[in-house]
Amino acid sequence: MFGWAELLLCNRGKVQVKLPRKLLTGDSRTKSHVMKMIEGYETVTFKSKFNEWPPTPDLKLSSEDGRGKVAALLKSQGLDVKGLMKSAPVTEEPESYIDCTGHLQVWRVNGNAKTLLASSEQSKFYTGDCYIFQYTYTGEDKEECLIGTWFGNKSVEEERVSAISLASKMVQAAKFQATMARLYEGKEPIQFFVIFQSLQVFKGGLSSGYKKFIAENGLDDDSYSEAGLALFRIQGSGPENMQAIQVDAVSSSLNSSYCYILHDGNSVFTWIGNLTTSLDQELIERQLDAIKSDLPSRSQKEGRETDKFWELLGGKVKYSNKKIETEQESDPRLFSCILPKGIHKVII
Repeated sequence: MFGWAELLLCNRGKVQVKLPRKLLTGDSRTKSHVMKMIEGYETVTFKSKFNEWPPTPDLKLSSEDGRGKVAALLKSQGLDVKGLMKSAPVTEEPESYIDCTGHLQVWRVNGNAKTLLASSEQSKFYTGDCYIFQYTYTGEDKEECLIGTWFGNKSVEEERVSAISLASKMVQAAKFQATMARLYEGKEPIQFFVIFQSLQVFKGGLSSGYKKFIAENGLDDDSYSEAGLALFRIQGSGPENMQAIQVDAVSSSLNSSYCYILHDGNSVFTWIGNLTTSLDQELIERQLDAIKSDLPSRSQKEGRETDKFWELLGGKVKYSNKKIETEQESDPRLFSCILPKGIHKVII
């Protein structure tokens, strides 16, 4: 079930948001999951329930502003905001300290060259590829530019070297006014995720270097196929920071602390772990829009899965229920480098 509310709430707004839950308490559907939709942030699944949907206005609330601005607006209208502020989730995410409304361009590295990705494809990364991104945004007193490289865990060394070389040339072209960053899959900082906001990481690769490597070594190409079998773990702290990571399509990849998307051909399932929150369940709907927006999905709650679900995963086996720990970011350190001929020295 869905609950929808205007972004500018009126006196009836509180009733509109809570109405679906109130209806559920009096009948046999007490275990139904309620998805909350806010004006301008509706998912494709929600909009598909209507014959027509008006164009979405350009409404944006940053992760820093969102709840506080709504609360301030309600308070200015004389409404009680205690409930809203009390329900604010305690976030463990570090501050991003970067403007998330800038301009983003992404290139995939192919051998010694780079290919610019369309805006609809620039959040879709492959673990066998290397990428270069350029992000320009408004700083405190000037326009800032960040040029970075992202190396997938299974990317080849030749294309990593090419990525560094190509990114360095971009920095030179910017007259060295850009900041350069090098990132590795699984060790990205929070700034990277909030720049991309919604990110999907697929198995395999599309680059010429990756294809050449697996061919020369006689390896199977497990690159993601929209029509094939695939399992995604959904993670993140909100719509402005969410990822879908493709994992092995076996039941041991499941974890009670996460939600998952499983698809095979025209069959699409969502799996909701018992330890997930309503926010986790909202993110899975949003990632469905990016991965399989054209097909209906069947929700599977942990402990009440269908036989078909387990069949696609090769049978049910034991899996974890512990949240995957991420490496904590350390304090920044500045290095002064002296590069004489021969031996290179680094002074901390």
